[in-house]
Amino acid sequence: MAISEIGVSFPDDTFGQESRFGVPFTYLLRDIIQFDSSLQSAMQRISSAHRTCDLILGVGDGKENEFRGVEYSAAVADFFVWDNLRPEATWHPKIRDIVYWGMDWLCPGYSEVLAKQLDLYHGNVTALNTIRDIVSIVQTGDLHVAVYDLSHELLYVANARGDSEQGPVYAYDRTFLQLNLTEVFSELPPSL
Repeated sequence: MAISEIGVSFPDDTFGQESRFGVPFTYLLRDIIQFDSSLQSAMQRISSAHRTCDLILGVGDGKENEFRGVEYSAAVADFFVWDNLRPEATWHPKIRDIVYWGMDWLCPGYSEVLAKQLDLYHGNVTALNTIRDIVSIVQTGDLHVAVYDLSHELLYVANARGDSEQGPVYAYDRTFLQLNLTEVFSELPPSL
């Protein structure tokens, strides 16, 4: 199971009324990662939860090779594949087999650029061209960028420049560190 989410600052009416009463998303996320072993069980947990804030997220199951985008709020949990993707707008074109949002729900500037780059690499999105030609061109990831290559168990991560550092300011312009996740997760805890 894999999940990625971002808060929604610019929702439309489909999100309904926001609420802070219910299960905090981080708790729901923990339960999905800990207890759900399939996309269907994660979707059921999301649907039946007493949800709170407005989010857009993706949830995927590597074993089933299935993925859904989710419009998540106190009022709705709508699941998307490429051909029912919302919002429906000229600046947010449907791209076969790709579910995406550019920084927010209603975010034409980022969505247009992201759609162009995803269309350019359609069928050949790799960690390398994501770093080089997608996040850097879209300019997404000011503070932090994480790109996962789950097929090879690799994580690429970059952070914004610290106060005492040199070089580009934004994470998407900086050097990415490659971590071998097999090695990271096999690291033994320190003994006391």
